[in-house]
Amino acid sequence: MIMEFFRGGSKSELDEVEAMLVQMLRDGHDVFTAATDALFGGGKSKKTGREVRSTDKGINEAQTNIRRSLMIHAAVNRAELPLVLQYASIVKDAERVGDYSKNIYDLVRYGANFEGSSDEGELRRYRDAVGALILDAADLFAAKDVAAAQHLIGKADGYLNEYDDHVRAAYESTGETSDAVARALYFRFLKRTTAHVMNILTSLVQPLDRLDYYDEAAEDR
Repeated sequence: MIMEFFRGGSKSELDEVEAMLVQMLRDGHDVFTAATDALFGGGKSKKTGREVRSTDKGINEAQTNIRRSLMIHAAVNRAELPLVLQYASIVKDAERVGDYSKNIYDLVRYGANFEGSSDEGELRRYRDAVGALILDAADLFAAKDVAAAQHLIGKADGYLNEYDDHVRAAYESTGETSDAVARALYFRFLKRTTAHVMNILTSLVQPLDRLDYYDEAAEDR
């Protein structure tokens, strides 16, 4: 595995960093669930708003703590600098999961509600797929399961073009403008969340210079 190549033989502070990264993803799933539950009928509320903000705040604090730990570790373990740089890159991706979930909740605040819509089943299917992707990525990163990570990357990659197709469909829609905007943004946020999670998974199978691979269009990779 790429990450293990740069590891020393003994456990180190990086084990704690890995654990915090995994927890960031699981917390990101909590924010995603709260935001999308509100979008599918839960509606905006002070309770949900507080949950979304407080959980995302915790994710941001974890990012700060990880960066601090990485700086200290790099200062005394120069041989592991490539691995430190790799963690510094993927912690950004983990933090973005919470940010895009907040964006989804913003749609609720603006009045979006997918419950009862004619395409509710399809919208929910993509929500469930992304939620499962976040949790699966946390489990695979914790287990350092390279084969399963490669399989999940391939599966998730298939969704990226589908999200683009839905954004285009929303743009070309002749229905209510508010409905089209809500769907275009929803699929855009799902795509960005998916891409950031895939970037984390690539850290198990790709070298440092190939990280952020899925932030690019397929033809530019």
